[in-house]
Amino acid sequence: METLIAASFDGFLEGAWNIGKVLMGLGFVIFVHELGHFLVAKACGVQCDKFYVGFDVPIKIGPLRLPAAIFKFQWGETEYGIGTIPLGGYVKMLGQDDNPNQAEQEAARIRTVNEDGEEVLNPRSYPAKNVPQRMAIISAGVIMNLIFGILMAAAAYKIGTPIQPAAVGGVTYGSAAWKAGWESGYDLVGFSESDEDSFFYRFTWDLKYSVIGAGMEGSDAVPFRVVDRQRQKRSSDIVPVQVDREGKNRTVGITMAENSTIASLAKSPDGTDEDSGNGLLAGDEVIEIDGKLVSFDGYGPEETRQRLGWEVRDAFALNPSKPLAVKVLRDGKEVGLTVPALPMKGPGFVLGIGPITAFQQNSKAAKLGFQIGDVIEQVNGSELATVGAIALPQFLAELDGQDVTFGVRRESEESSSLVEIEVPSYRSDVTHFSKVPNAVGCITSLGLAYTTTYIVTSSSNPTVQVGDELIASQYVKRENVAEAVNEDMLDLRSVSDYWTWFFLHSNAQYDHKQVETKYVFERDGVDELIEVIPVWEEIDGRFNPSRGVIQLQSLQRIHQVDGLGEAMTQGWIRTKQDLQRVGQTLGWIADGTASVKDLGGPVMIMKVAQDEAAQSVTRLLLFLTMLSANLAILNFLPIPVLDGGHFVFLTIELITRKPVSERIQGSLSVLFLFLLLGFMLFVVFNDISRLFF
Repeated sequence: METLIAASFDGFLEGAWNIGKVLMGLGFVIFVHELGHFLVAKACGVQCDKFYVGFDVPIKIGPLRLPAAIFKFQWGETEYGIGTIPLGGYVKMLGQDDNPNQAEQEAARIRTVNEDGEEVLNPRSYPAKNVPQRMAIISAGVIMNLIFGILMAAAAYKIGTPIQPAAVGGVTYGSAAWKAGWESGYDLVGFSESDEDSFFYRFTWDLKYSVIGAGMEGSDAVPFRVVDRQRQKRSSDIVPVQVDREGKNRTVGITMAENSTIASLAKSPDGTDEDSGNGLLAGDEVIEIDGKLVSFDGYGPEETRQRLGWEVRDAFALNPSKPLAVKVLRDGKEVGLTVPALPMKGPGFVLGIGPITAFQQNSKAAKLGFQIGDVIEQVNGSELATVGAIALPQFLAELDGQDVTFGVRRESEESSSLVEIEVPSYRSDVTHFSKVPNAVGCITSLGLAYTTTYIVTSSSNPTVQVGDELIASQYVKRENVAEAVNEDMLDLRSVSDYWTWFFLHSNAQYDHKQVETKYVFERDGVDELIEVIPVWEEIDGRFNPSRGVIQLQSLQRIHQVDGLGEAMTQGWIRTKQDLQRVGQTLGWIADGTASVKDLGGPVMIMKVAQDEAAQSVTRLLLFLTMLSANLAILNFLPIPVLDGGHFVFLTIELITRKPVSERIQGSLSVLFLFLLLGFMLFVVFNDISRLFF
């Protein structure tokens, strides 16, 4: 109990410290923006009455009155403080007030009488300054954000920041990346013609944004530049494809790279989570398999490089029926283990092999005469009804080195025929279970992907018959499970091109504590649907390629540069890319390509910032660089009450030689103030809905 309390307290302190870092970081970005206005205003001789981070608006909730400021003090003519409402900041200059209700009062305050008895503007007031000076004051906040954005990114790269690299951890069979011939271990070093080659692009921020952008632009191809396992560079123009029914999410079909440290394992026979029964423990770092050392990633400072997880996964899956001699680092010591084969589980029925759906670039299958739409029905004259779609690759592995004759069913407009295709000296290759919902089957050595018919071709399950068609699946809460289960998990899902049998079968290899899966079948001549919750039992001669390793830890690279000049260059590159992305996103929203529902507001900013701060201070600095770019562009939009709106009014004054009337400025300011407040409420509500519902 004492250990549990200590761990909880440590977790609380860590969370509180991360929130503190986020608040300081966000406050600093706002402070820098307002500091720009303040310094230039002072340089131009403008009296500054207030300098606030946050807004000092009195808050009254019934009898409760909150102070307008958390902290404030007077120094010279300026009051400095931190306002109670943490949604921005401001510099209050003499003669300038964004509150239209105080415009007349402020205008009267700056009128004074000179020696000749004439009424003139106070020379230290904002309106008394010439147009170029006022333009400089208004634009200084944005310029400061850009300068400090570059400096924060430069500091992050000089110190060294951990990133999740845009590297290929795995490839989804049949996907666009698979068709292009990509493999685990590839690095993505460029996403456009203007990108400079780099091994430090980030999976989430750089790769994902490029994929999303291609979809937003109408399914344009992304001109990827990749480096393969042999460190050879090549180009691949890939069109991201839709992966959900709403069409919002697109992918090229790769997963994030992993290192060789085990994050989670299947449960062991005694039901514990830490040990899967194969001798491995969560936290073990795999360093050697069957006498071959696991390679280190080749990028970043040498002392920070991690071992490559894809080599572990491939070695485990290459001969899944054989035990492996494995060395791991456990608590700093080398430990030798023998990792046994892990039997594949089955539900007692087999689904048939479906048509070939795709070929890899330069695939052996296409050269031998296989065609899209062919259905593999026979191998060396034997029917495959009892083999099925899932076990086909392992069945073929038993024929390694032999000449294999495939009998494929080929449909045409006129007829259906069985075509024989000879594959001399067949060789199997690594085949993994896919973890994505739209997974398909693959004969990796031939470079062909296939699906399933969803028709039962063999069954030992008393409820399911040959000829039944699987149409849906549903998670069902296990009996005697007290804790709540996410209701969205329990939805009935139709099997389809998106929710496939390959995914369901892979997912069912490991027991779930809270739920089990019900399958729904149609049967000819029977009006009612057939429902079954099968018992998944080991299949003789078939093995799980993961050997019980569910997840490895994410691969990290430390992006660190030498010298201040290189740090500043990288800081500028990062800031420029962030500016381009903000502008591109606004363009999508303006033309209706993207929805404002996809925007994140203050709540999402806090959440993402906290996630980044939990990784490292340098990750937080890069996030603040992106936030600075956002603030710079959004604040300079031509909207009254924002800096950009003021700049538009000043531009008109510069051209016409007279200011825009105070009535027009005031009316527009009131209108857009309410619109901005309404929009802010919308994005906050949207944030809360996204997080909790």
